[in-house]
Amino acid sequence: SGAATRYYDTPFRTDTIEIPLMPEEAGRNDLEYKVKMKPGATLAYSWSVSGDEAHPDWFYFDFHGESRPVPEGQKPTVVEYLQTTGIRSSGSLIAPFEGIHGWYLQNQSDKPVVVHLKLAGFYELVPAGEPGNEAGIEPQP
Repeated sequence: SGAATRYYDTPFRTDTIEIPLMPEEAGRNDLEYKVKMKPGATLAYSWSVSGDEAHPDWFYFDFHGESRPVPEGQKPTVVEYLQTTGIRSSGSLIAPFEGIHGWYLQNQSDKPVVVHLKLAGFYELVPAGEPGNEAGIEPQP
């Protein structure tokens, strides 16, 4: 039949995340938001930016993954998936390695914006303050 099937130890979950970003000159206009994934785990996502829809080129994002844990004395493996500008993106990822996978988001406009991120798949949230969620972003209840 040619069907591609996958089985996971991590339970299926969905999350909605709201990420406010200030204007460029106000500081706190960028952050990283990632989730923990095991090799072969699947993530489906969709996000959009509200607040300055008139200037899609003023919102930069870098979708990438970083290996975790990192052995003592070594650097993490970093894999770039997509680096561009725009105010929306949708897709899926099959994690190539164990680690944290997600986005660096940067508001280059002169208005505050909110990134509305929807996630579904086989992943774990990164606890507040840890690499991938240093900003302490919590999912919507």
